Amino acid sequence: MKRRTLLAAGTAAATLAALPRANAQAPITLDFPSWQAEEPGVSAWWKALIAEFEGANAGVKINLYSIPFAQYVQQLTVRFAGNNPPDIVHLPTRNFAAFASQGWLAPIDDRIAKTDILQNWTPLQGDMRWEGKTQGVLLMGYGSVLYYNEKLLNEAGVGVPKTPDEWLNAIEKTTKRDQGQFGLVATSVEHPNLVVEAGTWLMGQGLDWVKGGKYAFTDPQVVAVVEQYRRSMRNAPPGMNSATGRQLFIDGKAAFLRDGPWIWAFVEKAPEAVRGSLKVARVPFPKETGGTSNSIHMAANLAANKKDLVWKFIELAASPKWQSEYILKSAAPAPRRGALPADAAQRLPHLKIVMDAAASAVSVFPTNAALQEGYNEYASLFGRAMMRLISTDETTATVLANLQRELERALPLA
Repeated sequence: MKRRTLLAAGTAAATLAALPRANAQAPITLDFPSWQAEEPGVSAWWKALIAEFEGANAGVKINLYSIPFAQYVQQLTVRFAGNNPPDIVHLPTRNFAAFASQGWLAPIDDRIAKTDILQNWTPLQGDMRWEGKTQGVLLMGYGSVLYYNEKLLNEAGVGVPKTPDEWLNAIEKTTKRDQGQFGLVATSVEHPNLVVEAGTWLMGQGLDWVKGGKYAFTDPQVVAVVEQYRRSMRNAPPGMNSATGRQLFIDGKAAFLRDGPWIWAFVEKAPEAVRGSLKVARVPFPKETGGTSNSIHMAANLAANKKDLVWKFIELAASPKWQSEYILKSAAPAPRRGALPADAAQRLPHLKIVMDAAASAVSVFPTNAALQEGYNEYASLFGRAMMRLISTDETTATVLANLQRELERALPLA
């Protein structure tokens, strides 16, 4: 009898063990694609942030993986349109309006009101509102900076430029094509970065592509400034995307690179013979240029438990600790005020240039709502026009007039 009871008890225990545990929490994986997943500097921040989050949230994993920037927005658009969005939505902020206007992003006003983000963030956080609702948290607003090779400038007998004309002169004097040396590296293939490259010259000199609610590509002042940009590109190698151009500069084959502050992480990995010559300065225009770089969001159709976890992750990224780490690991400005530690400012003086540039930058991206919503088409038409400018003999005025006609048909402003 005793043996039979023990057997019965054992069978019952085995049966219970085989049943799902009512209180057991199933593992949760948060899907997180990003073009920054393997980018030097900022990828180290993401991975360390994820490690802390996973350590504090048992049973939760974040699957961070890389999608190349050139395909990133298109791939996310396809996923959202197919009702299969990622859980953690990382966006180039220039594309925020295109996603928000489709109702793809969750409003977060109730959640963000319980934090100190709005009180301590850069005013550029205002770009995260669409139709009166906050739909994301800005991760970086930046100002462009000028990287230069001091050795190449000294050999050409030119100093660090302070004006557009001085920069053009220095670019031309440091170009030695027969030696494989260029005065400038910049994007010279069809790419969204062409909006930034050409826009830096224009907005940096106090002009804009839109004036009085109308396109201004045929304005004589605009044409003259774009001709300056074209002249600079005559001293840059053809066929360069951002990655290959940066590498050419880091290898000591170019005198100037205008880029974002995050490039310092690449500079620190330059060959030892080159590294000491690579310096950073203010872009030589009357106005600092830059804009909102990237932002973090949650998809509108996420399950409630996943929304809570994604928000916890966003809150951790926005904390003072991780905002300071963002600056130190990426050499890029964090949106939280006062995030730069005092000792780091003294130890890493280039960060002061980076932070000052971010504090006063004007955006090179469209502020017009129609262009924000249709940014992909705008950037595509703009990029094709800039490639004609770079690679053909058409006059600058002709290229810009054709671009204006195309934009007026495709993206009317009124």
